[in-house]
Amino acid sequence: MPDDRVLADVTRAAVLLFAGDAALFLVPVLVVAVVVGLIQTILSVNEASLSFLPKLAALVAVLAIVGDSVMRGLGDFLTTGLLDMVGAIR
Repeated sequence: MPDDRVLADVTRAAVLLFAGDAALFLVPVLVVAVVVGLIQTILSVNEASLSFLPKLAALVAVLAIVGDSVMRGLGDFLTTGLLDMVGAIR
């Protein structure tokens, strides 16, 4: 009989970790998209590449800045979280 409390804690930690990591990438892209959309609306420019390239640049910049810490956090979670889960199942 697995310990439900440990499994719930691991699941909660996974959801919080993945939501936080996703927010690290989505928030800057959203800000860039709003700013570029505002500029395109003001200037009446409807070019798709003018909105895609700045978002791609923001995503690459965020990945370069926080990519290592995100991967380290995911690795730490996988080693500790999965070990806790396996221990709870046994």
